[in-house]
Amino acid sequence: MDHVSLAYQFPERSVDISHERFGLDFNRCVLCTRCIRVCDELEGAHTWDMAGRGHHSHLVSDLNQPWGEASSCTACGKCVNACPTGALFPRGTTVGELQRDHKRLSYTAMAHHRRHHESH
Repeated sequence: MDHVSLAYQFPERSVDISHERFGLDFNRCVLCTRCIRVCDELEGAHTWDMAGRGHHSHLVSDLNQPWGEASSCTACGKCVNACPTGALFPRGTTVGELQRDHKRLSYTAMAHHRRHHESH
């Protein structure tokens, strides 16, 4: 067999980074509903819900709008902490968004170098 004749069941989905603090990668979501439950039961905000059925199921915020426009969201981060796959993530933590602080890195390397030589 040298090719796949059937279409993939889960096409590449979008990433929502409209929220100023958090992001949602629909490709990583496994529909576990932990974010829905923690938002409802612990925060009481009721921001998250599931839309669609079966293969078309997907997470929605408020009335299926970008997360950054969801007026019910309190930006508490409970859903992000409850997510087991990293589908909900803090902004600035994905590889594409990482900001390297080269000054801090060189300081850390110098401190390690000094400690290493002082111990010998």
